Amino acid sequence: MVDVISVLSTSDLFYGLANSSLERIASHLKSVTFAPDLVICREGDVGHSMYIIVEGNVSVSSNMGWGQRELDRKGPGAVFGEMALISNDVRSATVRTLEETECLQLDSEAFDSLLDKDPIMAQRIAKIMTKRYSTLVHKTSNELLSAYRALIFALANMTESRDPETGAHLERTRHYCVLLAEFLSSHEKFRGEITPSFIDGLYQAAPLHDVGKVAISDSILFKPEELGAAEYEKMKVHTTIGASMMEKVIRQSGSELFRMAYRICLYHHEWWNGEGYPEGISGEAIPLEARIMALADVYDALLSKRVYKPAMAMREAEKRIRDGAGKQFDPIMAEIMLANIGRFEEVYLTYQDEEPA
Repeated sequence: MVDVISVLSTSDLFYGLANSSLERIASHLKSVTFAPDLVICREGDVGHSMYIIVEGNVSVSSNMGWGQRELDRKGPGAVFGEMALISNDVRSATVRTLEETECLQLDSEAFDSLLDKDPIMAQRIAKIMTKRYSTLVHKTSNELLSAYRALIFALANMTESRDPETGAHLERTRHYCVLLAEFLSSHEKFRGEITPSFIDGLYQAAPLHDVGKVAISDSILFKPEELGAAEYEKMKVHTTIGASMMEKVIRQSGSELFRMAYRICLYHHEWWNGEGYPEGISGEAIPLEARIMALADVYDALLSKRVYKPAMAMREAEKRIRDGAGKQFDPIMAEIMLANIGRFEEVYLTYQDEEPA
């Protein structure tokens, strides 16, 4: 027999309420059991119930653009779904069972009835939810505004707004980066470094990798044949220009997102064997995110048509990556990418530019 009062009294939401209030709440709860790997609440759906876990565990995740990211895990005594129930807003996260899970369910009609009949409970709930909501809004708003204002500042410093690379190239490379990072996160060498927040930052920062090209002349960017030695030297400075732009952003905002963008801009043309540019560093001295970007950028460049070359066949591009392992690319990263090359090919085929009418 479940001790409902005990479960209620240990939950964050109802902790500290008088027994009379807890008993009143308990009388409106009903027990529900969910099978393993079942979605109880789905992000974006309208919420009509809140839940208190009695037995079992659930995973709380949210769509971050590149895919689902697990935000938290909850066990007995934890409450979920209360924000959507109280605000009548949509669910802000997806909750999925990790095993058979028993919950106590309180629907919106019963919740409203309890608030009407119990002013002490209403005050308690109001205080808790106001605190939670205010903290969340303040933190999220400040971080987002700071980051995006800084980005606007950087863009405002561009003297030109043009890029020979396509929007599809930027979309593909960011998805290659995330896909590779997700595979690497399971490898013992990278497990501690590649976290969900690292992947989030990589997804956001990757499209800025060639932002320094805005300062390169059209005659070089759009030249329909291979660059000469002097032209190539001028092209190479897009790495330091991009990094300089990100430095300006960082001075306006200390956001880690733009620190990552700085490292990607500056180092994504460095080679594992030290033969890259601009600094000629090698091996693990090259930042992790830049090594990931290097593979993503080269792979897409090989497969893509450019003013100076035709698109390369997928098998030939795969061979180029294999030949570059341990030379141009981190050998472990290249090995993992090649072992899962079909997934990268899917990304390439998914994100294509629309043909002109």
